[in-house]
Amino acid sequence: MISLAILFGVFFLLLLVGTPIIFALMGASLVVLQSNDLLSSQLVLQRIYAGLDSFPMLAIPFFMAAGSLMERGGISRRLVNFSSYLVGWIRGGLAHVAVIASTIFAGISGSAVADTTAIGSTMIPMMVRRGFDPAFAASVVAASGVNGPVIPPSIPLVLYGVISGVSIGALFMGGIVPGLMMTIGLMVVIYMKASRGDWEVETEPFSMSGLITSFISAIGALVMPLIIVGGILGGIFTATEAAVVATIYALIAGLFIYRELQFSQLPALFHSAALNTGVVMMIVGVANLVGYVLTVEQIPLALSNWFSDHVTNALVLLLVINVLLLVAGCFLDGGSAIIVFTPVLLPVTQAFGIDPVFFGVMMTVNLMIGTVTPPVGLSLYIACGFANISILQICKAILPFIAVHLAVLILITFFPQLVLAIPQALYNY
Repeated sequence: MISLAILFGVFFLLLLVGTPIIFALMGASLVVLQSNDLLSSQLVLQRIYAGLDSFPMLAIPFFMAAGSLMERGGISRRLVNFSSYLVGWIRGGLAHVAVIASTIFAGISGSAVADTTAIGSTMIPMMVRRGFDPAFAASVVAASGVNGPVIPPSIPLVLYGVISGVSIGALFMGGIVPGLMMTIGLMVVIYMKASRGDWEVETEPFSMSGLITSFISAIGALVMPLIIVGGILGGIFTATEAAVVATIYALIAGLFIYRELQFSQLPALFHSAALNTGVVMMIVGVANLVGYVLTVEQIPLALSNWFSDHVTNALVLLLVINVLLLVAGCFLDGGSAIIVFTPVLLPVTQAFGIDPVFFGVMMTVNLMIGTVTPPVGLSLYIACGFANISILQICKAILPFIAVHLAVLILITFFPQLVLAIPQALYNY
């Protein structure tokens, strides 16, 4: 436990002085290794490389590329148009449109930041022009972006699957129900607020012809989540191969179906995806070194023994872990937190008989709430930029939506079958 205190003490100290997370992780690991006379440059490099030498990790660059291609190829605009005809006629319509469009785009991007950026760039200015409070408009889009990494595909779930060895397909399926619960919850809050304020309907009345026309226009985007999920479920391809299929499909759709993507734009898009992938991969590599340090120091075993002595049952353990992760999510981005905490907490939960698929989805839902909580909530800053408001203005407006996310987190914690029903039915485990 002393080594654990040293590891996290040095890590957070380095973060507080502004050290990038990769160097904070590296520095903390080296300090622990040095304190135990285990430091070796060859060992360090081997462990970092071992963390990257994984076939499932290929899904990350391809999903990132697919999300960028779909955004630049006019997909987000068509999704917004289709969502407008689908739910825009409900009171508080444009806000509902933002939620539905984000939910659909979540089935493409796998990232909260990508979801918020793609939908926010279109919806937030539109909502402000229609008379919505800028802080409310920004909070709706930011809160909807939390769905991005929960509804499959999901980059954080890929990271968790690689680290834990759990089926990524099962993890993807486990995120469906919690993601839809959050979507419904957000729409309920919007409708209640619109009803109390007696808001007018912002769009034209429901039109079947308009819905059909917008559906035909957006069908190229709508089938992409079906291809990803259906292909995995049908055993046609793995989650990693699904990412490749999604990228090829997005490229064809943008270049030849919608024709809004130009060949001249591809180098910049792929360069951006490569840079984002490089950052993630560097963190993953160093995190594997952290995992090695934890294993050598037998920290997971020590934690498991401590929890066994002080925690009475699995539910209490999950509640304690949820509080820990909610605090951590305020200071770490979700992917980094998954990489840091999975090697520490997974063995502890397994000792209590907690299903690793459920735990991975619960952890992802929990940490994605951090994308809309200060001081490091990236989705908040992105949405504020589109709305041209300060971070303080959005903090109050987003509280009811954070309450929805917390409610979903509590529900799946108390009722794990909300997560496990689909994976167990499809994967027979």
